[in-house]
Amino acid sequence: MKVSDIVCKDEAFKQALVDTGCELAEDIIELRARKSSIKDTTGLEHLVNLQLLDLTRNLLSEIDVSSLSKLEELYLGNNQIESLDLSANTQLRHLEIFINDIEQIDLSGLTELENLFANANDLEVLDLAGNPGIEEVLISDNQITELVLPKEANIFRLAVENNPLPETLKQQLQAQLSNQQLVI
Repeated sequence: MKVSDIVCKDEAFKQALVDTGCELAEDIIELRARKSSIKDTTGLEHLVNLQLLDLTRNLLSEIDVSSLSKLEELYLGNNQIESLDLSANTQLRHLEIFINDIEQIDLSGLTELENLFANANDLEVLDLAGNPGIEEVLISDNQITELVLPKEANIFRLAVENNPLPETLKQQLQAQLSNQQLVI
């Protein structure tokens, strides 16, 4: 499909598509549109070969990335997103969702995930047991009371400051990540 034929509800998003310089939607591999005042991403579903999507610092309250099965990097920080379904994004390696309103997120199918930046959300529980390659987890300023790491965690940086972590969980994290950078 031609980029010019994609129906978008948001002119700023349409302009971001045009700014890629690609004539065909399937040729767009990266879409970077930080601070573009984007409110709606209707039309995103046509970018089936997208590997990198950066919509940091926009005005999004929702986004559907289910058609983006090749997505490896997703940057959605500083929006107003409340929920995010990543079940179709099994190739995802890098996820930035900091400063949003996300209360829960299922990352269990993201076995390639290496980096998670989810500071300043409303997360209470985070289960990373299904993410064996996770290396960096920044989840400060949430409401986390439960955190599960992979058994063979290779995490070099874990930041969980300003969370109501139970003392037993703090001790468990310190024991499990004794040589890594841990900020509680």
